[in-house]
Amino acid sequence: MTLRQGFSVCTLCLIFSSALFGCSEKKVSKLDMDDIRFAGFYSDYLLQSGIPAGDDVIVSALLDPAQLDTLLVRHTLSRERFTFKTQTYSRNPDLWRLVLLQVRENIRKKTDSAQ
Repeated sequence: MTLRQGFSVCTLCLIFSSALFGCSEKKVSKLDMDDIRFAGFYSDYLLQSGIPAGDDVIVSALLDPAQLDTLLVRHTLSRERFTFKTQTYSRNPDLWRLVLLQVRENIRKKTDSAQ
């Protein structure tokens, strides 16, 4: 085998392996139960921390640690699981986007039923 043939074979191997890695990229199409619980927690957090002040003005209110713990318990999330999920979302923006879409839907349902 000549140097030129060896280079061609290596180039083809690189192209083939790149194609395989590209095809095996993990696509997120569905939320797991922890993601759904996190979305429920975050929806309630946003609803409780944003207080309408009239004329579509929102005044934010910080929740105290006891209120946060209550929300975590309500949505059956431990602090450890919460931390793990937030780290996962920071590394996977496509998954975070799906969670935010679920949060939007949750908030829409809760505000529609309140009216």
